[in-house]
Amino acid sequence: MPALFNAKPVLMRAFTAAKTKSKAKSDYSDDYVTRSEYRVLLKYLRMYYEYWVAFDLIDIDGDHRISYKEFKHAESLLKRWSINMSNPKAQWKKCDADGKGMVLFDEFCNWAIKCNLDLDDDDDVPDSTIEITDIERGS
Repeated sequence: MPALFNAKPVLMRAFTAAKTKSKAKSDYSDDYVTRSEYRVLLKYLRMYYEYWVAFDLIDIDGDHRISYKEFKHAESLLKRWSINMSNPKAQWKKCDADGKGMVLFDEFCNWAIKCNLDLDDDDDVPDSTIEITDIERGS
């Protein structure tokens, strides 16, 4: 588990996603995970960690950003992960939502959720069992 605790972006996204699942019950309940949110937090940790692993595999130079060159280089991986790469430029445009030429982890997650990215070599529960809200889908 040390790798998970060193992946701060994973923890931040999972916490935020879990917090949006229920309404705050006190002035401070948005500052921590409540008992009713704990199971959801664990599901989101698993999902975002999977995206972190995918992001890290694509980010060849380790600068925590994905360039088009790295994205194109990972085309065979993306195909294995059930991404339609028949038009890599179109997929890149969807992934690089802000159009700045580099994809950060947050952008990558939003795109991965919309594309149902699924690592082929993980041995966990099907991703379809994880509920995704419209907020996370960017709707």
